[in-house]
Amino acid sequence: MDEFMQITCPDCKTILIVERRSGKIVEVRRPILDQSTGDRFEDAVKKVRERTSIAEEKFRKAIENEKTKKSKLDQLFQEKLKKVEESGEQGRPPNPFDFD
Repeated sequence: MDEFMQITCPDCKTILIVERRSGKIVEVRRPILDQSTGDRFEDAVKKVRERTSIAEEKFRKAIENEKTKKSKLDQLFQEKLKKVEESGEQGRPPNPFDFD
């Protein structure tokens, strides 16, 4: 006869490992996912796949943000360059350290 008994709650799918002789709960295994399949390995695989898809989506968004950021900076640079050309300034602005 096995020393431990495994009991699964039908409502929350929590698995209790109980020692047969004393009736004490040795271990509580809560489900990894809200919609548990009952198999912890399958639940873990699902969770990893979900994390992977979330990470890929975040990466795609980051790439899009960098592209828009670059175009915004290019546009800002062109505006400032045009403003400088219109003002007629030539050369570099004076360096404060050259006044010594």
